[in-house]
Amino acid sequence: MCGICGIYDPRGGIDEGLVRRMNEVLHHRGPDADAVKPFDHCVLAYKRLSIIDLDTGFQPMSDEAGRAWIVYNGEIYNYKTLREGLLSRGHALHTQSDTEAIIHLYEEKGAEVVHELNGMFAFGIWDEGNQRLVLARDRLGIKPLYYRVDGGRVAFASEIKGLLADPAVPRKLNHHALADYLTFQNIFGDKTVFEGIQLLPPGHVLIAETGRVEVREYWDLHFSERVPDEGEAVREFGALLDEAVEMQLMSDVPLGSHLSGGIDSGSIVMTAVKKLAERLKTFSVYFDEPAYDESAVIEEVSMMADSIHYEQLLNPSEFPDVLWSIAYHLDEPRVGPSVIPQWYVARLASTEVKVVLTGHGGDELFAGYPSYIIPYLKGIWNRRDGTEAFQILRTLRRRIAVEGWKRILGLPLYAFLARDLARYGRESVFNEAEQADLLTPRTRESIAGYNPRSQLDTVLDRCDARDPLNRALYLDIKTYLPSLLLVEDRISMAHSLEGRVPLLDHRIAELSAEIPGRFKIRDLTLKHIPRRHARGLLPKSALEQRKVGFLVPMAEWLRGPLRGFVEGTLLSPRSLERGLFRPERIWRLVERHMAGGRDLSAQLWVLLNIELWHRIWLDRDPSPSMLAARRRAKEAVT
Repeated sequence: MCGICGIYDPRGGIDEGLVRRMNEVLHHRGPDADAVKPFDHCVLAYKRLSIIDLDTGFQPMSDEAGRAWIVYNGEIYNYKTLREGLLSRGHALHTQSDTEAIIHLYEEKGAEVVHELNGMFAFGIWDEGNQRLVLARDRLGIKPLYYRVDGGRVAFASEIKGLLADPAVPRKLNHHALADYLTFQNIFGDKTVFEGIQLLPPGHVLIAETGRVEVREYWDLHFSERVPDEGEAVREFGALLDEAVEMQLMSDVPLGSHLSGGIDSGSIVMTAVKKLAERLKTFSVYFDEPAYDESAVIEEVSMMADSIHYEQLLNPSEFPDVLWSIAYHLDEPRVGPSVIPQWYVARLASTEVKVVLTGHGGDELFAGYPSYIIPYLKGIWNRRDGTEAFQILRTLRRRIAVEGWKRILGLPLYAFLARDLARYGRESVFNEAEQADLLTPRTRESIAGYNPRSQLDTVLDRCDARDPLNRALYLDIKTYLPSLLLVEDRISMAHSLEGRVPLLDHRIAELSAEIPGRFKIRDLTLKHIPRRHARGLLPKSALEQRKVGFLVPMAEWLRGPLRGFVEGTLLSPRSLERGLFRPERIWRLVERHMAGGRDLSAQLWVLLNIELWHRIWLDRDPSPSMLAARRRAKEAVT
């Protein structure tokens, strides 16, 4: 696991010192080693977090002839098999690292090497012989890679802040990205919130040579009903999960696992402990608020696994400083307040281990969110599936008792009124009328003609699934999941911690696309395939409880311990005078939420993150902790 960066310029004359500064900004991603490798038309650099092959495995690394060099972030889980093949074909290998397997395979296959890799990765290869830069990102977007093109010059880095180390890069708001975030608390496609800085999409490669830059897709999901039997789907899922967990347990440093009260992390923990000789360390956070607390289920799973369990109660009084740190490490606003418990559990885990397994991906691959009930019911109607409809009626009372009537009945009924929820599985944070009321004329003019929904429609148009549920899953896999993974990468790497996601082994994703939608939710039961697999593996309490995940009591926190921070930030003269939003509308949103009449926490969260982004990246404010340290130093002198 590493931070990587570099610059390619066909004209030469690259400032090696600039690349060193880009690399230094990424120090938290790899505090164990670093290096810079200059060429006439390219400079590569990396920061290393040592996980595999601690004594060698240093980068940049080359093939035998020294013609191609790689900097790489991630883990290739099938690298031992790849190494055996390389050795049998006469390659001379000098380390035990997965990095070496990639660069030697590049000798044989060029950019097509990506098809051979099972893992999470983002890499840059400078092909000195062909004067070519190749950038690549794994299929589902577990590892990030950003780039900026200026003429024929390409700069790249694991995080946006690496690119911003170049003072020539303008720090300018991308208004289309702003519209995405205001609407769906997300940013779509290859956009970032910085104008001119792009995100290499999952499953894509970028090739730059002779001043030309090409980005092309190498992987996508294609849907079929190859697995027509539900029992077979459960067996294949279980076999692949077992294999993925075993592969991802490889590590030369201490390894643990996050543990929530859900099926995904619990199944991973229970699978892992059967394969380990020593006790597994597990980590969780919990809340004082009973409606959000899964600690009882977590404790039961931990006892079953005989894990060494660490947990922490979240303390909202720390949040103002923590939110600033989160905003800094994310580089741009992404997703919702679930990032707060993610920060704490990563910080907790980093005190004991350098690698953690996580349960990300199961909800998007196998229908774990309540919003999926809407396309599930559409599918039943489209198929005229009377048998499944009868089963729903039989189990309706029990499902309402577990999930609540709002999820089971209220959500589908509400979808008739909420267009975005019905079509995209997401309700807009600020709908079109609310944005027209919120934005200043100047901001509206900057966004005019752009609608974030067109981005989602483009993704849906590419999907070859006919089943409404599978189409909804595809949309989330291509839009929502990549953002969740960007956040997971940033939060874990902020603590020099490697996060692995066994459920996002690409073979499991491909299996999901081969399972009919009607098997993924049965009788209103979400995530039916993983749930059936977990029978006998997890306690009944974990199988039957309603999904909580990383929901947080944000509405209460904003009215309570965070009230002063929110009002002091959003209602400050600096915030109100930015010219993006109408000040009177910001005042009204804050006042209405604090009065307790309506829950406007989602809107306030979005606005708060936009303001923090401005302060950190455009105003270049120091963090609250840095200001406090300066005050203490001044007081000590006086």
